[in-house]
Amino acid sequence: MRATFIALFLSFASFAHAQGSGVPDPLPGGSQSTVREISPQQLVALLGSSTLFIYDCNEEDMFAEAHVPGARLIVYDQITADKLPTDLNATLVFYCYSPECPAGGTAASTALALGHTDVYCMSAGITGWQDVGLKTEP
Repeated sequence: MRATFIALFLSFASFAHAQGSGVPDPLPGGSQSTVREISPQQLVALLGSSTLFIYDCNEEDMFAEAHVPGARLIVYDQITADKLPTDLNATLVFYCYSPECPAGGTAASTALALGHTDVYCMSAGITGWQDVGLKTEP
């Protein structure tokens, strides 16, 4: 029974992820209800914005090796309001290692639950960032 439930849940999650592959526009006058996807190319276009906060959900040693310029290291399952900007309208982007890693999406969902209104996950992760030839920082 448990295996059937897990299989159904994973099938639904996979379908839901496939349906939301673009970056939808923010809801006018309302708050965001789901985490939006952002590609490495879309994120690089936002770099330098004073209201952009990028969070790397990888392990400390991986972060030290390579991360998106300006990213801050954060533990994906220890996110609290005091670790995020006080401006609930700031743009937050979370990522982890690769599309197979759920940490970035989990962290982004937590930010939404804490009231943030402009939240993205770069599910391509740091590997996707590097695969398209974008520079990293150590």
